[in-house]
Amino acid sequence: MEGLNHHTMATPVNHFEIIFQDRTVPVQELSLSGRPMFVIPLPDKKPLVITTATGADGQVFWTSIPEGKLELAQAIGQLIEAHFKKAS
Repeated sequence: MEGLNHHTMATPVNHFEIIFQDRTVPVQELSLSGRPMFVIPLPDKKPLVITTATGADGQVFWTSIPEGKLELAQAIGQLIEAHFKKAS
């Protein structure tokens, strides 16, 4: 993952696929300092990296890293949640 220094280790955890905008999209789950991160390749763009965060109101939400693609992170995050609910 771009921007991580050499002291930070992201450990691959899982690979799976979701259906997003009528296309099968691969998702790579990583663990970064014990926190789950998801890397999603986007056509003609840098990969999207998303994780969950907790807002000031205590609500958990999906966000992108770096910030700036909140709507896309929330849409794909919901598909990731559905994948894990279906798998359990």
